[in-house]
Amino acid sequence: MKTQLPSRAIRVASDYAKALWSRREFAWYMAMGNLKARNASTTLGLMWWVLNPLLLGMVYWLVFGVIIRTSRDLDFLLSGMFVFYFTSTSLTGGANSIISNGKLLANLSFPRMILPITAIVEGSVGFLASLVALYVIIGPTGTWPKLSMLWLFPIAFSIHVLFNLGLAALAARIAVPFRDVNNVLPYLIRLWLYLSPIIYGLDFVDRLSAPWDTIYYFNPM
Repeated sequence: MKTQLPSRAIRVASDYAKALWSRREFAWYMAMGNLKARNASTTLGLMWWVLNPLLLGMVYWLVFGVIIRTSRDLDFLLSGMFVFYFTSTSLTGGANSIISNGKLLANLSFPRMILPITAIVEGSVGFLASLVALYVIIGPTGTWPKLSMLWLFPIAFSIHVLFNLGLAALAARIAVPFRDVNNVLPYLIRLWLYLSPIIYGLDFVDRLSAPWDTIYYFNPM
């Protein structure tokens, strides 16, 4: 009996993965439809995927780089903000994915995991587009990755996507029975941003006392 349980679980997971793969086109077209519809009523449209983290980074640079005069330059802030924005939009998109598509789930039969995946696909496309804009902005300063480091990008991007997918799926599951999660998430994300090495560098950890210096390194961002 004990040996049958793991094999049954593996079989169920395999069947579920096959069901997800068979609906990959549905997830792609739904993500692209959401991406276009999200800013369809605005003049700049999809440009807001780039402008949102850009403007947020500019605000923090003005406050911490110009007014308070920390050591963080604009390149550092923008690179961190674009990456963090990808995670934050994936988290909020996952939390809303099930709730906002209740009618779709009632009328069509498909694995619910498709909806968080759709949110990740949408966020990934926006993130890749924002990277192009990022290097257009910071390129003139000479901040370019070396060719020998380019092989790291697909690895880092894949890990980041899987991490965001886990967050999106967890948020989607919690948000169904606890609808207040959508109201709490913006505050948790803002707190997470302040606790991440974006506004300040990793050298900040050297000034922390135990056990906070150890706890700090558990921050995945």
